[in-house]
Amino acid sequence: MKLGFIFSLPRSGSTYVQRVLSGAPSIKTTPEPWLLPALFGIRTGSAPLADFAYDHVRIGISDMLNLLPNGDEVWRSAIAEMTTFLYEHFCENPTDLFLDKTPRNAGFCEDILSAFPDARILFLWRNPLAVVHSINETWGGGQWNAYFYEYDLRKGLPALIECWNAHQSEERVLSICYEDLVSSPQTHWPKIFEHFEAPYSSEFVTNPAKLLSTMGDQTGQQRYIGTSSNSVDSWQTGFGGPLRKHWARRYLEYLGTDALQTMGYDKEVLSEELSAARGNGRLSDAVFIPFGPVYHFIEPYILRNKAWPPSQFARR
Repeated sequence: MKLGFIFSLPRSGSTYVQRVLSGAPSIKTTPEPWLLPALFGIRTGSAPLADFAYDHVRIGISDMLNLLPNGDEVWRSAIAEMTTFLYEHFCENPTDLFLDKTPRNAGFCEDILSAFPDARILFLWRNPLAVVHSINETWGGGQWNAYFYEYDLRKGLPALIECWNAHQSEERVLSICYEDLVSSPQTHWPKIFEHFEAPYSSEFVTNPAKLLSTMGDQTGQQRYIGTSSNSVDSWQTGFGGPLRKHWARRYLEYLGTDALQTMGYDKEVLSEELSAARGNGRLSDAVFIPFGPVYHFIEPYILRNKAWPPSQFARR
């Protein structure tokens, strides 16, 4: 079995790319496994929490691996072997490729490249302001919802950019902008299929397969039968009002000119388009935009889950 990854932020067109690629008989996939963030995340950060004490899990694993001269390498190999063993069950032939499209893989992209040196990687970029607009529209019903995806916007994207800069000369990686892909599909799709060593047919693009699951983007699958560029400029309708414009300007500054250029975007052009945007803001922006830091501090999602169903044990 061969292995491939789509590295992108959520709402970057990755489900569309996955659907098109899955048309090739040799490419097998599931909507979003979310396996590798869980495995690589065991030893890093302050999450997750569990009633069996995740802080002790971290200490125990680290103590065990520290007894080995190459503990980190052994851990990566163990993750790779488990992942390969699981994904092989979805492949019928040894030459099949399993395609993992999990947006949160972005935060662990360097670990993934180290653990799977033979995997084929596609870096899929999209205008970050379009990503934010799509997040708000899809999961916020038009209200500001980007605070829920701060990890992706402020850790995942910089990690992807750094990873691409470090590996862009390698044959196993390929980069494409979503806007270019939907504007000129017949130019770019053959190269992507060739990158994943799969046969290409224009039918895969005009009539992409549907991937039904609780994970992954369901809205695009229902809205667009084939390839559409209608979403390329729609982001400007989501940045009306001073609060949204202010947030967007600060986010562009946070990313910086060089990072945006790496992705294929011009910071000055995006800033000018943002200034010219005539979309509508929401009164709720005054609550939800400043709410981001508060949300990540008090973690209401954890409190809600602990309250119902009632948890008997403290989570650590």
